[in-house]
Amino acid sequence: MTSGQLLFKRIWQNWIFQYQLVKSVLDWTVLVYLVIPATIIGGAIYRSWWLDIPPWIEVIPFELHFIIFFFLLWRGHFRTYVREADRIFLMKNERLMLGLKQRGIIYTYLIEVVFGIMLAFVIAPFWLFHYGQNMKSLIYFILIWLTLKWVVMGVKGKMNIHLKGWRNLLHSLPLFIAAFIIWSVNYEMFMSENMYMMIGMIIIQILLSILFIRRRFTSIRTFEQDVSIDELEKTKMINLIFGMSMDMEKLPKPSTSRKKPRLYAKSNRIFTKRTAENGFIELFIKATTRSVEFIIGFLQISGWTTVAIVALPPIWLKISIACFGYVFLRAWIGSVWYKVIGGHPFTKRYAEVNAYFQAKKKVIIALSVPYIIIIASSFIFRMWIQSLFPFF
Repeated sequence: MTSGQLLFKRIWQNWIFQYQLVKSVLDWTVLVYLVIPATIIGGAIYRSWWLDIPPWIEVIPFELHFIIFFFLLWRGHFRTYVREADRIFLMKNERLMLGLKQRGIIYTYLIEVVFGIMLAFVIAPFWLFHYGQNMKSLIYFILIWLTLKWVVMGVKGKMNIHLKGWRNLLHSLPLFIAAFIIWSVNYEMFMSENMYMMIGMIIIQILLSILFIRRRFTSIRTFEQDVSIDELEKTKMINLIFGMSMDMEKLPKPSTSRKKPRLYAKSNRIFTKRTAENGFIELFIKATTRSVEFIIGFLQISGWTTVAIVALPPIWLKISIACFGYVFLRAWIGSVWYKVIGGHPFTKRYAEVNAYFQAKKKVIIALSVPYIIIIASSFIFRMWIQSLFPFF
């Protein structure tokens, strides 16, 4: 078997794996009554954009394209399609192993090109008809974004992908700042219509991406990193489904053991008055505030709702998203409550007592207050921004 045949087999197996994963989540009822109609309606809406520009695009500034595409830079890695078992079978055949890695990286380059073309088709109606740009400028825009994305992917391939939490944030901060500076320079060149400078920047970014990916492209000594990246990309959808699911049991994450927790080291009482209701609330507070997962979950719900409220123009859509976010937050808090209190072996025997439900109600109300404050602040922030920049 040649390296090309092996790569094709691995790619096919990856697509089958992703298909089976989607199939396990979306049954035929959801597919027939939701996915297919949504696809047809989406196609009809996109066609209408070419015939008549929607009125909501009037309040969206051209610069928003650069903001959105900057956040799209961070998706994906260069994949080599190696597996853990290749340590035994392929490491002895360096030529086959290296050929697999090289073709996998080239395939990733091509996939990103296809993704860039798809994005160009999505924004083309607005780009050409509303903002008055031409096809040449759209091609330049996609090229400067795509080549910078290759650079980011190349740098990410050199980083330790096993870092989580604040360590990963600190480790990624220099890359984020550098990418922001480069993207800002690209923006200035694009707005000044300096085509020669843009062509030069595109070439520089291509060369930088080749430089950063060179070691993985020419050596098999990056096997451990290649396997880790491939597993991360392969299971990305699984982690997304696990994170969004409130009913699916999550596997416990490995954590370093320490003698005392950082919070409530002596397990002191939070409430002076000892009642069954306060006992349930205290257990919930200690369990959730000691877990970064629950804190991040709350911030994600509030954060994404805030971003949608600030970014989307129609007021009715803002209110709808805020209400939907509140309903989702209540459901999520209920799920966390059941996981921590209702489903725990030590406390589930008390899940039918009145104090259990009263404590749950108080927790939901208490956690709804910061959500409402955050959402109200986002509305005020949006109004303030709009007063300074009427086009926003």
